[in-house]
Amino acid sequence: MLIRRNISVILHTTKHIAIVGVALICSLAAQAQDKLELGLFLGGAYYMGDLNPSQHFLNTRPAAGIIVRYAFTDRLAAKLNAIGAGLSGSYPKQGDIYVGNGDYDFDRIIADVGITGEFNFRSYDHMFFKEQSRFTPYLTLGLAATGYESYKDDSDGKQRIVLSLPFGMGVKFKVNHWLRLGFEWTMRKTFTDDLDLVDKVDDGIDPSDPYRFDEKVLTHNNDWYSLVGFTVTLSMWPRKLECNDGTRSFNK
Repeated sequence: MLIRRNISVILHTTKHIAIVGVALICSLAAQAQDKLELGLFLGGAYYMGDLNPSQHFLNTRPAAGIIVRYAFTDRLAAKLNAIGAGLSGSYPKQGDIYVGNGDYDFDRIIADVGITGEFNFRSYDHMFFKEQSRFTPYLTLGLAATGYESYKDDSDGKQRIVLSLPFGMGVKFKVNHWLRLGFEWTMRKTFTDDLDLVDKVDDGIDPSDPYRFDEKVLTHNNDWYSLVGFTVTLSMWPRKLECNDGTRSFNK
């Protein structure tokens, strides 16, 4: 039952958010077929928040999805992603840290759909394959949406979609004319405080208020998650041919 609900969350999120991104990519594809890449993201995800305020890679769970990349120039690209990921965390009782009768932990699946910009440190994307520009580090920043099953306000579980702000860094490498490999690590700042709340909370345990301050702050919350992993993409369209007069240009 839980697996079916998680799959439903992913499909629901992808259906209502990815349409805009896919339409944009398809529109760009009709105009410039030599600048598109399609591939996979394979890696892991981990949660940081009230139950894990500072430790990276704790309780990492699998994450996988599809990505589409469009190159505007040799140093600027846009990437659309649709990724399913697991998140988990635990908050064992230690002394009087919270009021409760036992340990609290959670394990859930989320859907992440977003579009980000990639800002290359080196000249990288060209209409022709260039040996001297096969590798570059890059920074990434964008906007995403997170779909999950929410148990906020003691509900029985409702599909919810919230905005998140992804940012991070990565590296890209051209294996040959068609194959691209990469590695990326991003953080997602969400606008919710219940990613660590699953099912109805018993024993007086509230992960959004672990110290029992009973304070609600609208401008700040502690729910973050990270996606880290490898990308494998293929250039899906023919590259431009050399000019008939024997000259060739590497500019976009």
